[in-house]
Amino acid sequence: MALTAALKAQIAAWYKALQEQIPDFIPRAPQRQMIADVAKTLAGEEGRHLAIEAPTGVGKTLSYLIPGIAIAREEQKTLVVSTANVALQDQIYSKDLPLLKKIIPDLKFTAAFGRGRYVCPRNLTALASTEPTQQDLLAFLDDELTPNNQEEQKRCAKLKGDLDTYKWDGLRDHTDIAIDDDLWRRLSTDKASCLNRNCYYYRECPFFVARREIQEAEVVVANHALVMAAMESEAVLPDPKNLLLVLDEGHHLPDVARDALEMSAEITAPWYRLQLDLFTKLVATCMEQFCPKTIPPLAIPERLNEHCEELYELIASLNNILNLYMPAGQEAEHRFAMGELPDEVLEICQRLAKLTEMLRGLAELFLNDLSEKTGSHDIVRLHRLILQMNRALGMFEAQSKLWRLASLAQSSGAPVTKWATREERDGQLHLWFHCVGIRVSDQLERLLWRSIPHIIVTSATLRSLNSFSRLQEMSGLKEKAGDRFVALDSPFNHCEQGKIVIPRMRVEPSIDSEEQHIAEMAAFFREQVESKKHLGMLVLFASGRAMQRFLDYVMDLRLMLLVQGDQPRYRLVELHRKRVANGERSVLVGLQSFAEGLDLKGDLLSQVHIHKIAFPPIDSPVVITEGEWLKSLNRYPFEVQSLPSASFNLIQQVGRLIRSHSCWGEVVIYDKRLLTKNYGKRLLDALPVFPIEQPEVPEGIVKKKEKAKSPRRRRR
Repeated sequence: MALTAALKAQIAAWYKALQEQIPDFIPRAPQRQMIADVAKTLAGEEGRHLAIEAPTGVGKTLSYLIPGIAIAREEQKTLVVSTANVALQDQIYSKDLPLLKKIIPDLKFTAAFGRGRYVCPRNLTALASTEPTQQDLLAFLDDELTPNNQEEQKRCAKLKGDLDTYKWDGLRDHTDIAIDDDLWRRLSTDKASCLNRNCYYYRECPFFVARREIQEAEVVVANHALVMAAMESEAVLPDPKNLLLVLDEGHHLPDVARDALEMSAEITAPWYRLQLDLFTKLVATCMEQFCPKTIPPLAIPERLNEHCEELYELIASLNNILNLYMPAGQEAEHRFAMGELPDEVLEICQRLAKLTEMLRGLAELFLNDLSEKTGSHDIVRLHRLILQMNRALGMFEAQSKLWRLASLAQSSGAPVTKWATREERDGQLHLWFHCVGIRVSDQLERLLWRSIPHIIVTSATLRSLNSFSRLQEMSGLKEKAGDRFVALDSPFNHCEQGKIVIPRMRVEPSIDSEEQHIAEMAAFFREQVESKKHLGMLVLFASGRAMQRFLDYVMDLRLMLLVQGDQPRYRLVELHRKRVANGERSVLVGLQSFAEGLDLKGDLLSQVHIHKIAFPPIDSPVVITEGEWLKSLNRYPFEVQSLPSASFNLIQQVGRLIRSHSCWGEVVIYDKRLLTKNYGKRLLDALPVFPIEQPEVPEGIVKKKEKAKSPRRRRR
């Protein structure tokens, strides 16, 4: 479709009307360019898909919504906007789209949040009830569906009242009532514990109400994981050919796709035996109480027992083999080099894939049959079986995917990382098996690039080392397929608004000198705090271990520090804002992921401290396998893998400082390698142009207190 004069006029009119809605709106050339590029791509005038980097301040959300809505209306398609996190998804749904509705009064939009963000009305009713019989009726499977105390019951009753009177839409983020994680875990549900259409509350369930709204909406705000799942199953969203798709925070897409393909499952032999025994008993109950019209051959007791016995023997053999690769009687990990399994293990995985897929099919058959019987049987007993069978289906589905992935030599032309871990939980050792693909370009090509005619991939940061090469390799987008890559200019004058400070550290942040490096960092940070030049500060670390060691050095400043993990991020940010508004100094402290999407302007954030260049973890099974594979292709892992990743992370962290024309301040980077290593200049050249200062580090270093050894955690 060509961009008609009428369509161009509509886009221009909405953009002009928008300027009147936003106080102190500043028209920017990069924003106008983005609107034009998005419109040309979605209308099919230029290229297949568009990857466009829109730095902070461009106003990218409105730059794709305005042309996206106009073209969606013209072509009678649905505009789907996908983000990587709930915070941005809610911002678009609760702030940006309501703003546009002021100039487009008949605009219809909705959001497709994950199931776990919505309250389950069945669970809420049980937790809000003061009647034991009501709780027993609803908690027929989950014995924890009772309030812990009277105060919790009253909170749930208030939530239920708000839900029943339409004051609350059921989303966790849309109520002012405090809900801690433990309570929300009981208030929400997951796919395995949802009765779906069989539930008494199905018609009024907030999750399913939101899903039904998608059919009528012009704009749907979703997340990357949901979009990937929807394209795989052809459910939830409209047909791909009738979509216009915008992937905001598009740099996360390869990781989200890889996470969707990552499979992990416990395979401890006694535990597995228990699961198989429970399933055979469940099938026997279904056959006795709700016998299907056509009995599946595998449901015959003798055959099912033989099937499960073979499955268990294979799992037991795999346990014995994997345990030989790891030290006995302790937590351990073994990774298979280049993802290549020994022939004996590969044969077991291939057979397990077939056997678990057959059990998955049997569970699905029984679940479908049970769902058709809800009108003629004891509802409580039937629902108990439906939930139990649904959970069995989820387990065998995951197991089937795991063993299929384990049986693959490659995915998207690269090895599949495979490793086993032995982990201690509740005093017992458990064995796990893990698989994840290194590359996902083939999956993205199949689900997105080939299925949906035109897609916009955007973010404030899409490039690393001033190049789109890493994005192209990881996502499968390519110029020869007609995809376009555009990097917009920043509207800010970084040279005037800020500076980069690289203290003259005595040591590099290596493993051997980490203690001294953290001590020097703490001494310089203390000096900055005591100078009282900055009200709002942010300190970012590459690892939790380094963050904790830093905190040990500044214990006397702890009341000033708002540390990731103390409270949910949004509460820490709220407290930070209040402190700064009252003229108090406040410091947010966290890992690099803590800062993503953080938008603090002016005095709220005028100094960012970065612990070190954040290279990928050298002990990650995925990173190690990727390195082996790159070397086998005569490619240098540091250049292809580590340096682009570090550049991207550094750009993201530095980008926290200048968020508007009124922002000012400095970024302190405690890593001398930026000035002493050849790659340091390349990393600096990829950042906004700031003047660089190199102050001395104070001599005095405060000794830290001894700290207990942190527990071992499973890595990916």
